[in-house]
Amino acid sequence: MKAYLRLRLRILGRQLAELGWLRLLLLGGVLVLTLGKVLELLLARPALQWAAPPLALLATWPGHRRRTDTGFLQIASPAYRQWLLAEYVLWLWPVWGLLLGLGYWAAALATVVAVLPVPFLPVARSTGRRWPRRSLLRSEVFEWVSGFRQLGGWACWLAGLAVAGWQHASTVVPAVVLGGWSLLVTFCYTTPEPTDMVTIYGRGATAFWWRKLALAAVFYLLTAAPFFVLLGLSPAAWPGATALLAWGLLTVSMSVMAKYSFYPQPTLVRLTQGGIVAVALLPLLNAQYAPILVAVFGGLIWKSRQRLHLYWHA
Repeated sequence: MKAYLRLRLRILGRQLAELGWLRLLLLGGVLVLTLGKVLELLLARPALQWAAPPLALLATWPGHRRRTDTGFLQIASPAYRQWLLAEYVLWLWPVWGLLLGLGYWAAALATVVAVLPVPFLPVARSTGRRWPRRSLLRSEVFEWVSGFRQLGGWACWLAGLAVAGWQHASTVVPAVVLGGWSLLVTFCYTTPEPTDMVTIYGRGATAFWWRKLALAAVFYLLTAAPFFVLLGLSPAAWPGATALLAWGLLTVSMSVMAKYSFYPQPTLVRLTQGGIVAVALLPLLNAQYAPILVAVFGGLIWKSRQRLHLYWHA
């Protein structure tokens, strides 16, 4: 296990070096700012500590589903699931460390317990069918097709719909379901596609950029519509539901633009998307951070369009 954890730390170090000191400084600042605001909220509302376990599960499970090294690890050691568990717990040290620092021992323990079953959950694998099943989603929106298959998207959607419908009289539960669904959708855009799937679109970079954003927005709004209706019927009412839906649409759009801002480097894409999620959460914690979100949104528009223009000779 020690050798495995050292290897993972070396890989992390190389990824951070690839990210660059300037981007690392910006992302680190956003992370510190987010943790500071979370600390402030936990001190004001201690009940929020119990949001940590489900968020920990949401943060680790999609990444586990997309792992491609489990076959090698299984050959390396029969106890590889213990290695994975140690890795996931260490990744969550800012969360349970903050809870321990505040004296929330039960919530910190529940956060660790929440990820215990993750290493034992199945990893998404190719079925190898000669005649693949037809998808209900459009084939060109491959992020949704593969993302739903790997993350168990329909199961998550049905579970969220059941929970939100059961607790429709509450404001918090439907809002958490809609917000959680918005964050889950961003995982569909963490893997850059091959270059030929980008350049095959002959209408140019600008048209490709707009089409990707439009398709992401349409499919997000279609899948989020039931959650939006349930939240609108709750005490939050329609203005609150509309505001949260707009936030989710903005977060998904930023995730798409982050994918193409550093295309085709998966490490930079995933680290940037992690920072974007943190930036998107800041206005929910305090409206004063909304200008930061607007600035990042504008920067992603410029960066993603500039990056995509490199792949068209125009």
